[in-house]
Amino acid sequence: MAKRIVITGCSSGIGRALATELSARGHWVIATARRPQTLADLDVAERLALDITDEESVQAAAAAAGDVDVLVNNAGVSIWGAVEGPGQDEVQRIFETNVFGMLRTLRAFLPGMRARRGGDIFQVSSTIAKRSSALVGHYAATKAALDAYSEALRIELAPFDIRVCIVVLGAVASDFGHNRRDIVTPGYEDLVEHVSAMLSQHNGNRHSAQSVALRIADAIEAGDPPLRMQGTPDAFAMYAQRATQADSEWERATLERIWSSEKT
Repeated sequence: MAKRIVITGCSSGIGRALATELSARGHWVIATARRPQTLADLDVAERLALDITDEESVQAAAAAAGDVDVLVNNAGVSIWGAVEGPGQDEVQRIFETNVFGMLRTLRAFLPGMRARRGGDIFQVSSTIAKRSSALVGHYAATKAALDAYSEALRIELAPFDIRVCIVVLGAVASDFGHNRRDIVTPGYEDLVEHVSAMLSQHNGNRHSAQSVALRIADAIEAGDPPLRMQGTPDAFAMYAQRATQADSEWERATLERIWSSEKT
């Protein structure tokens, strides 16, 4: 049966791929983006302007969307740099989008779902929520917050037959980097070069946005999603790897990987 689905952050990457996939499967997809002109060529039922950092924009989009069966909270931004690097305004920006923006969309759409006593919410997260590391502390902190909120929501919304599912992502090759602020703080240049070299060695292991979209679309159609699902096939293995390591072992191995990488 066709579902009415709202997806945030459809201008590129996973959001765009998911909107295309679900529309091709016959669902009524309401694609949203902060700049609606980026959605002009998307073959979906509806395209709406939605800036999740703006309360009026969120409420207007929710009113235009009407009753929905599924909400996919996908929109997000990132900071790549040392924890002490970004100014307070930069840190507030990432939390404003990844955490408070997600809460705004929930407050806008949940009353309708509760009134109808049904719906599914997919929260796009990352393994980084449980395995933070150098230069990704701010992004990891927002995803850890999203995970904690989602676990609470799963229990709170169970009496209303609303299911909350955390989509856990490993490494994904997408346009997400366009929404990333790279900040090189004086004193950390050497670390940045080594981490960059380490990451470049694993670029070939990234999964496509389309493959993630297929997994989420399958879960939406199957119904009754679990608390967590693998958005990429390596996600749970990456969780397990960190969970089974003692902190001292994780620290030693991480430092070794970073500083043994040849700078480019």
